[in-house]
Amino acid sequence: MEGYLLDTNVISILMRPNDPRYLDVKAKFEKLGVSPVYLPVIAIAEIEYGMAKADSPNEQQRNAVRRFFADYPNHLAIDDNTIEPYALIRAQLWRDHATRKGSRHKEKLPEELVHRESGKLLGIDERDLLIASVAAQYGLILATYDQNIGMKAIDAAGAYLERMGFPIRLRINYWGQEKKE
Repeated sequence: MEGYLLDTNVISILMRPNDPRYLDVKAKFEKLGVSPVYLPVIAIAEIEYGMAKADSPNEQQRNAVRRFFADYPNHLAIDDNTIEPYALIRAQLWRDHATRKGSRHKEKLPEELVHRESGKLLGIDERDLLIASVAAQYGLILATYDQNIGMKAIDAAGAYLERMGFPIRLRINYWGQEKKE
């Protein structure tokens, strides 16, 4: 399958024309041209949650968001074929970053993993890992604004697995400005 899977942050920015990042992200989105665009169900759920919890929802924005979801109806969910890329990428993240505690690991959640060299929390959100796994499952390019060390660790784990001959093809296209670490 060819095309782009939009991360939650890219969709959110595209829905907020007043966001200072909007023009840059919109320009990158428009450069996709006729390339197929897919939305992860996880991102749709995250955005719907954000709108549902709003104290004073903006009905106009809510309608625009839902029109966007309807305009790009190729929504990809987690399914049985997501298991392998998810398990392989997560296991590689644990090999790269988890702290051994006997035969187990100290860290239980991706959010707890620490970059070995800098000592900083990677900040890997489980939803990001699942969205990246869906992109790998379908061989789509993940378009994200997220350039934190957690997303870079997911990217590195996917690249390593691919070099080692595992059936992983994770391609991430960073749409934001490079962060200084």
